[in-house]
Amino acid sequence: MVKIIRIIGYLLVFLGVAIPIGYETKNEITTYQETKEIEAKIEEQTYYAILEIPQISFLKEIYNDTQNNVDKNIYLHPESIMPDQELSNPIILGHSGNGKNAYFKNLYKLNIGSEVKLYYDNYLYLYEIKEIETQPKTGTLALKRISNQMLTLITCTKNNKNTQTIYYADLKNKEKILEK
Repeated sequence: MVKIIRIIGYLLVFLGVAIPIGYETKNEITTYQETKEIEAKIEEQTYYAILEIPQISFLKEIYNDTQNNVDKNIYLHPESIMPDQELSNPIILGHSGNGKNAYFKNLYKLNIGSEVKLYYDNYLYLYEIKEIETQPKTGTLALKRISNQMLTLITCTKNNKNTQTIYYADLKNKEKILEK
């Protein structure tokens, strides 16, 4: 009986060590695959920019043509000023909810300090959420300027059809990602 208990104990210790090792390996593989996916999209150049929000596992192309439509994709507002310009503010809108095009359905999980990445013109622009506000859904929004280099995300407020949530992010870092 003691021998059986000892064997079970060894098995439990082995499983306790083996499971975390497998989990770490899976995370490393997933991160590697996500990096390769981003690099492949960047080299394709079939889009205008890529928006990534790591906290909610969000990665989506932004188009600047007929596909730039909030009913098909996330939408780059025409009054956006891209990050390579002074006083930049890419304004990106997306549906939330339950539909197949509800790309921003998990934006409500973001908080102050969450990171947002924008890949544009062979640069990675890293932003940090600095402010989150809601405004009544009237067809017009009064957007704030929180810094000279910023990004704005807009979507419907979770569980409230009468307001929209606006996420303001400040540029933290810019780095070259591919040499042309």
